[in-house]
Amino acid sequence: MRLFPFSLNGKAKAWLHSQPNQSLTTWRDVETKFLARFFPPSKNTEARTAIATFAHGVDEPICEAWERYKSLLRRCPNHGFEVELQVQTFYNGLQPQTKMILDVSFGGSVMFRTAEEVITIIESMASTDFKSQHGRSFAHKRGVLELSTQDAVLAQNK
Repeated sequence: MRLFPFSLNGKAKAWLHSQPNQSLTTWRDVETKFLARFFPPSKNTEARTAIATFAHGVDEPICEAWERYKSLLRRCPNHGFEVELQVQTFYNGLQPQTKMILDVSFGGSVMFRTAEEVITIIESMASTDFKSQHGRSFAHKRGVLELSTQDAVLAQNK
């Protein structure tokens, strides 16, 4: 616990320094008071609702959907959803085509797999999708533009 204060910054560090001496003697004390301060019930309820109602956007790549979902989970560290429910919620929020691709990658329904297996496949799919989305080279091809005679005449008249 001696090094814990060095892992904080900003409001969290100020909060820790505002605590009375010897009021945080165990990790459980720190967790309880920290969560009460930075994740009050109203904020927790809002974050849990966002997680539970996750929906994959129509044109959203799987890599972005997965990162957005994981971000929702990180924003609410005390969400209380077991890993199995997290996977099920993500899967249920996917577009039908993406669900089908995920099911095909398992050779059957995802719901018959362990949460760890599903996460491994989703991470793999998201990684591949990210590379295909962001790894493309957008180098401009240089060359001569060919115009029809009519287009050339129209361009000269403008």
